Amino acid sequence: MRGIIGDPEIKVARFVTLGRIGDELFGLNTQSGRINRIETGDLEALLRIPLLSQIEMVGLNRHHLPDQARPELLGGGSLRRISETIKTNRLKEQLDQHCVAENAHLLGTSGPSVAYAQLDGNRPSVALVKIHKQLALERNTRSNKLCATFPFRANILSFPLLDARAISTFPPELDRLDKMDEISDQIGFRPRYLLIALARVHKGYCKKVVVSVLPEL
Repeated sequence: MRGIIGDPEIKVARFVTLGRIGDELFGLNTQSGRINRIETGDLEALLRIPLLSQIEMVGLNRHHLPDQARPELLGGGSLRRISETIKTNRLKEQLDQHCVAENAHLLGTSGPSVAYAQLDGNRPSVALVKIHKQLALERNTRSNKLCATFPFRANILSFPLLDARAISTFPPELDRLDKMDEISDQIGFRPRYLLIALARVHKGYCKKVVVSVLPEL
């Protein structure tokens, strides 16, 4: 997986949008191939930008509050959408470089969360998992929130699902969707990748969450 830590200061950069959590945007830098987490403070603009759109951001800097759990974080900057067509083969190649190998732990550990005290800012907080034929979207019976469940390294993993599109299209009368055709019909495309990240620290731990479900290219 390509390194994503140690970017120099970025004044102007282009990204492909991969997902968001609140006002935090996840973008693939089309020049370096790195994935960054970007806090712009412009939530209204973020809400208008679909997945896999090209954007240009001006005035980005290393975040003024370094976070050892999110070493890819950039802050500030203004954004605008770019209408240029994305080169699909190049984008697929860059996304595949961020996919976790089957013999590696997901985001460095085997558990559903990581203790903040164990993080030192020297390992990625974002990764992609390639989905083949097995994926389930299901409602947690205790919290009533959705999770994404998938096989990885001979285990079945299940993380909170924060993808706004997947949440809004999930049938309220169902507790589980586990057939790829049904999931594709609901969200409007066939899933190929899950963007997984460490959430912000809460009570000393950073949970692993599914930021977005990304399509087959």
